[in-house]
Amino acid sequence: MRAIDLKIGDFYRHRDHPEYAYAKVLEVLKPKQKENTNTYIVAKCEYMVGKNDKHGITKYFKPSDLVKLTD
Repeated sequence: MRAIDLKIGDFYRHRDHPEYAYAKVLEVLKPKQKENTNTYIVAKCEYMVGKNDKHGITKYFKPSDLVKLTD
């Protein structure tokens, strides 16, 4: 997925394990912006097992690692 196609607040899945958890996009960070120390764009996501969970862990993914929900 391209960074421009990501919508803040939408749910996505990780392409390596699309059946496991949900990634809710919180912010898309450009290279070297805020807490992104990488030289590429990342999506700051809340990663949770259930779609209706209240809390999850904060993870950073490349936009190409995220896929749209199929369910």
